[in-house]
Amino acid sequence: MPDIFRLAKRLLMMVVLLAVATPCMADKQLHTLEQIASKKTITLGYQDDAFPFSWQNGNTPAGYSIDICNSIVSALKTKLQLKNLKIEWVKANSASQFVLIKNHMADIMCIPAFYSQSRHSMSEFSLPFYFSSTRFVMRKTESSDNLAKLSGHSVLVKSGTIYVEQLQKVNAANDLDINIQLDTNNITAFNELKNGEYSALISSTVLLKGMIAQTPNPEEYALSDIALSAPLPAGLLLPLHDKEFKEFVDGTLSSLMTSNDFTALYNKWFQSPIPPKSINLNIPMSDNLKALTAAKKKISFDYEKYN
Repeated sequence: MPDIFRLAKRLLMMVVLLAVATPCMADKQLHTLEQIASKKTITLGYQDDAFPFSWQNGNTPAGYSIDICNSIVSALKTKLQLKNLKIEWVKANSASQFVLIKNHMADIMCIPAFYSQSRHSMSEFSLPFYFSSTRFVMRKTESSDNLAKLSGHSVLVKSGTIYVEQLQKVNAANDLDINIQLDTNNITAFNELKNGEYSALISSTVLLKGMIAQTPNPEEYALSDIALSAPLPAGLLLPLHDKEFKEFVDGTLSSLMTSNDFTALYNKWFQSPIPPKSINLNIPMSDNLKALTAAKKKISFDYEKYN
């Protein structure tokens, strides 16, 4: 038999073997729920600068989205019949959170991830638990709702967020020349605004209100009346292509959000004094979130309409 025919025969046999072996290998791949059950450990991502969703309270992550994740952990213990389920916390930022989820270095990102179509290609989103528009904050002595006055000036935007793309669209649509400077931390960015290094800081309305409220002199800052986006949904980031895990997380969130416990949870973080500084943000529940919680049945949500 010529060598070329022998080689072709061997290649054919390898293809057949791979075709047979691949399903078996796939069957052995653990899904998120199975991995958690096997390790008796869940890995949760958090940020230390996303008050009041995810922030550092001493040595412990705290916040609205952290409490939501803790509710999911409690439900997991029941589902997996585990007496103990260890939590490993992984610190992340707006950019690294997608890398951590994609590489399975975290099972859930307990961070308010605001939706965009490009983000959805990198990570799955849970049911939304907050809605917020995008605005900007300035020092009150220089504040203006006229975007044209920011043209030619540098504004801060946190890297890895949806606000970069939004501001680029604002620049293009209004023929502006707003210079976008990136930062990696909300606390650092706000300090740079405070020190006069930049004209404005752009972020979600709720996060900006949280930053202003934490300053010693909140009256020195002005939040824009103009919004750079409509209210956008924020959910938890989950691994892509794990339908079983997403259904579990969404089912748990649906049960929580349609219960009286959810109103108490919301009020704890947005309409009550938050320790240790007793900051009260006084942010009522939005109409979008009220519509979800008022369902009193299993919640479903279509992110596609926000594309």
